[in-house]
Amino acid sequence: MKEEKRVGRRDFLKSSVAGAFGGGIYLNSAGIVPEADKNTKEKKKEPVIEYRKLGKIDYKASLLGFGAMLTDDPAVLSRALDKGVNYIDTAWGYKNGNNEVMVGKVVKNRRKDVFIVSKGGYTYKSNITPHFEDSIKRLDTDYIDCYLAHGVKKAEEVGSDLILSQLEKLKKDGKIRYAGFSTHTNMTEIINAAVDTKFYDLILTRYSYRDSKELEKAIERANKAGIAVVAMKIMKFLVRNKGEGYESKLRKGMNPFQSALRYVMDNPNIATTIPSITSFKELEENFSTMDTQLSWSDRKTLNYYANVNDKLYCRGCGECMDKCPKGVNIPDNMRFLMYTEGYGAFGLGRDSYNELSPSERASNCIDCNECVVPCAYGLDIRQDMIHTHRMLG
Repeated sequence: MKEEKRVGRRDFLKSSVAGAFGGGIYLNSAGIVPEADKNTKEKKKEPVIEYRKLGKIDYKASLLGFGAMLTDDPAVLSRALDKGVNYIDTAWGYKNGNNEVMVGKVVKNRRKDVFIVSKGGYTYKSNITPHFEDSIKRLDTDYIDCYLAHGVKKAEEVGSDLILSQLEKLKKDGKIRYAGFSTHTNMTEIINAAVDTKFYDLILTRYSYRDSKELEKAIERANKAGIAVVAMKIMKFLVRNKGEGYESKLRKGMNPFQSALRYVMDNPNIATTIPSITSFKELEENFSTMDTQLSWSDRKTLNYYANVNDKLYCRGCGECMDKCPKGVNIPDNMRFLMYTEGYGAFGLGRDSYNELSPSERASNCIDCNECVVPCAYGLDIRQDMIHTHRMLG
């Protein structure tokens, strides 16, 4: 893909919607009241929220959890808790630590009603404990329900003595109740390796309608082993203008974001989900999926977006990991570009990019005439790396 032809989020959304309508695919938001229904006096019933047990953890979490990563408004989180959401995901690095501060203030007087997950540490060589000490102070709590080693990339990392010993000590000291890890790439191999350790209570993994059957089998295996599997990056392959959601006034049904969420919720091996929620509108839109079912039209919508987005985002398969002779961390660079263009979170993308070591950054790709690392799904890695550096460097 040539640099000058890269499509912006807003332009892409407009063209995608036009293409969907032109192809006979009708998209609508279940969270938006159709014009014809605005004058009716019948009050819409509040969807009944579903709860699922977190694996072997003695807790039932709302199937719709709260991904707080991009949330600035504490009132949105408070409203979610009022509606029955009881699972909150945050991390040491989100909003430079301010995200945890916000979460802590909201849950201060309802601590026993929520299950808080935070994360820290970036590789198996990292010392997780300092991040944890920052997190527990920011959250202003005596304990964190579950703490995760953040961003595991290789199967051997989940069995690392450094990770296991630190998490085990935090458990013994009563600072955390459960331990786990998050993973964005090479998920199938990593999850299977984690099951074999017989240590972890919870796994936070990227999972969407675009992921493989192999990953679904690994998730099923983890669930059967009593490990709670939590899904993130559910809407990764869709484009959303931050805070605006997606509207259409055609016919009743789910919009593509709701369809993607419902697809993941329909997997019985998923304990809960943590879509990013930044506004009341997104909260209502996501919450309305509680009493919906995927229709043929909804699945067709997802297939449409799958085809349109096929060459926009990295799938995190891990095939390119450690293949660059210069040491560029291709999966992470791709993920940070997705944060910027897919989520509209420039600050998160830039800060994450700057946390990479100089050898891992996409800037090293500028002087290459041709990339020697092939993408299993046909992405132009060199052009994407150059674009990433120009956006975030």
